Amino acid sequence: MSENEGWCTIESDPGVFTELITKIGVKDIQVEELYTLDSSEYNRLKPVLGLIFLFKWEKEEENRTVSDNENIFFANQVIQNACATQAILSVLLNSEGIELGEELSNFKSFVGDFPPMMKGEAIGNSELIKETHNSFTVQDPFIFSKKKNRKPSDAFHFISFIPFQGKVYELDGLKPGPFCLGDCTPDNWLEVATPFIQKRMEKYSQGEIRFNLMAVIKNRQSTLQEKILTLEKKKNELEIKLSEINSGENKEEGGGATPSSKEDLSFMLNIVNNDIEESNNEILMEQEKFRNWKDENIRRKHNFTPFILNLIKSLAEKDNLQPLIQKAKDQISQKQQQHK
Repeated sequence: MSENEGWCTIESDPGVFTELITKIGVKDIQVEELYTLDSSEYNRLKPVLGLIFLFKWEKEEENRTVSDNENIFFANQVIQNACATQAILSVLLNSEGIELGEELSNFKSFVGDFPPMMKGEAIGNSELIKETHNSFTVQDPFIFSKKKNRKPSDAFHFISFIPFQGKVYELDGLKPGPFCLGDCTPDNWLEVATPFIQKRMEKYSQGEIRFNLMAVIKNRQSTLQEKILTLEKKKNELEIKLSEINSGENKEEGGGATPSSKEDLSFMLNIVNNDIEESNNEILMEQEKFRNWKDENIRRKHNFTPFILNLIKSLAEKDNLQPLIQKAKDQISQKQQQHK
């Protein structure tokens, strides 16, 4: 693996990953964090295109057999720090029915027949992918020398789980190829993948909680708007039936998918109206979430150090710095006394 090649580490955060996906040209896709492996959480976000799992990496022997499915997009990770973006690409480039954008579509076609190692090199050489990844670099004005004999920090790694041609696959760029985890349908593939994620978590000590699982999904606002259109159509059908009953024009016997009595129609209409209202409220929450993500990403990328240094300088010039330092010391001392 290349030592660095100028790729930064990026934070495992749904807002970061969603902006990264949008900036490489993919439309109508977002990332959501999963807090449980419960089916109800999956159902809330369906359709799910793939899962991205972050875990503490440890060297291990691999005894599994690599899948021989040549249709699946798999790339070896050859660039250090690229695993987050590579895990995202592993989901996007193996998903059907999404708009990748011109550049990413051309990239997929260009590297389609490459072996996994060359695909990884191509990812590292893509200006679009590299520049988008590095747009999340945190500017640091200080340079710290590397201490000798310093204990190495824990390494973390991203992998992907995807449904592809009726099977579930685990895609890890540090492995020789994709691993098939079993057969699936579009509706149950998450249940097939879950035991393998749980097993990986259980490999570590009980005190290890540094895991992160995220789902790549269709844009929630688009999904909710599609749901509202379906509900509005249903609402219109119910209102027509109710109007016919009120005017005495309804001659249809009971039965079928639509209720025929006035009471049943009113009851169903109330449920549909509540569902529409709930979906509209969810859209407002999604819009607020995206605004928050945008603000957080701006703060992530911004270098606040010059502002802090100038603030300290200004306080010192006005003889306000030392009193503030002393006040902070007094507060710390007071808290320490209270805890004795």
